[in-house]
Amino acid sequence: MTMARWKSAEDARADASRVLPELVAAYFEAGRKLNANSNAKAMHRFRLRTKRLRYTLDMFIGLFGPGLKRRSASLRPIQNALGEANDCAVLLKECGDKLSREMRTWLTARTGEKRDEFLRYWSGQFDAAGEDKKWDRYLKSPVRTKTAGS
Repeated sequence: MTMARWKSAEDARADASRVLPELVAAYFEAGRKLNANSNAKAMHRFRLRTKRLRYTLDMFIGLFGPGLKRRSASLRPIQNALGEANDCAVLLKECGDKLSREMRTWLTARTGEKRDEFLRYWSGQFDAAGEDKKWDRYLKSPVRTKTAGS
């Protein structure tokens, strides 16, 4: 993930309105590279990227208001689906030969189901036509609330 350049000389509002759109654009770009053939490591890396983005956005809810809270919350289904897919994949890798055939089959299927759940949500809702532009406009628009001390 490209590290955005925060500028300590900038006011928090201007800095956030400059950096957050860059982070989100890079996130959309990375997500669009994933597909049904993406391996478990790539999906896990994207889950971690989702988590970092969500927590970063959460820090700025006080500047942007409830609209950012809703946008941040829209990342949760991605994080949850990919998290469960990763948990199943790790269990299979670490304990596969100790598990029954039925359990291995179930975990393999569950991994695929959760990957597919992510892909459906990603393409059908999160990255639906124009969503990236909506995020960009929102994050670049004037910040909605006051910072402490202003």
